[in-house]
Amino acid sequence: MIIIDLLLFIVACFFFAISGHMVVKSILKIENYFQLREFIVGLAVIGISTSIPELSVGLMSALSQLSSLSFGNIIGANIVDLTVVIGIVAIVGKSVKFEAEIEKRSIFLIAGMVFLPIFLFLDHELSRLDGIMLIGAFLFYIISLVSRRKRFKVVRDGRTKKGEVLKYIIFFVVSLISLVLFARIIVHAASEIAVELMVPPILIGLVVISIGTTLPEMFFETESVLKGHSSIAVGDLLGSLAFNSTLILGIVALISPVHAHFSTFLVSSAFLVIAILTFIIFVKTDRSVTRKEGIILLMIYFLFLIFSILTE
Repeated sequence: MIIIDLLLFIVACFFFAISGHMVVKSILKIENYFQLREFIVGLAVIGISTSIPELSVGLMSALSQLSSLSFGNIIGANIVDLTVVIGIVAIVGKSVKFEAEIEKRSIFLIAGMVFLPIFLFLDHELSRLDGIMLIGAFLFYIISLVSRRKRFKVVRDGRTKKGEVLKYIIFFVVSLISLVLFARIIVHAASEIAVELMVPPILIGLVVISIGTTLPEMFFETESVLKGHSSIAVGDLLGSLAFNSTLILGIVALISPVHAHFSTFLVSSAFLVIAILTFIIFVKTDRSVTRKEGIILLMIYFLFLIFSILTE
């Protein structure tokens, strides 16, 4: 019954979000022991860890032959990251500042990575060859990041003690297992709901699952900005976008090529382009996203929801 599936989906999403948050917190504690550079922490370590929920959903979707669910989730998650997450962070923290010129250049690199799967899907499919190209783009991103590592400052307070590292590693493993288990439940319940409501799985991923999988980013980035670590928050945002758009979709396409409802894809892609271009304009004008600009980003997301529902 659809009521049971909906309840199961809601409960799974709740615990899924909690597990994702715990994964991020434990990784941050482990990383804190090694004292890495601040923007690198956000762009690579935290950016990847906050995308583990999307990866979990992606793997479960591909293995269940529902790769379009993951495709919708990734596009939806990117839109949520660029509008809801950064918008709320800017409103709560009054603004999100971009302190280094290098961060602005990173934005254009990652914008290209976000557009890449959209371009590859114009033939109505993300094939295994496309998956290899996406994974290659991710490797290029990592190499580019490593080559510029010395240009970022080290600002890390409250180093984790040596005796605490093992505890946080265990905490991370338990949270990660929970995340994968709840991702499996979410994918199963979402597929049943899509069948019963006669809507394409990509739509479920776009407007429902994407909110749950981006909650870790929202929690972490808000906390970072309030503590005065805008660089980590910005790095997390950019890292999540890169990881979502290339490595996750690449792995999904390799396991199970993506075929999705094309009209839904066009609407979501158009709003993703609008979201990232608006974000870039805000960053280029005064090297920050202000509270008013955060409200504008939220409005873009609400318009996206309305168009997505009305076009089905």
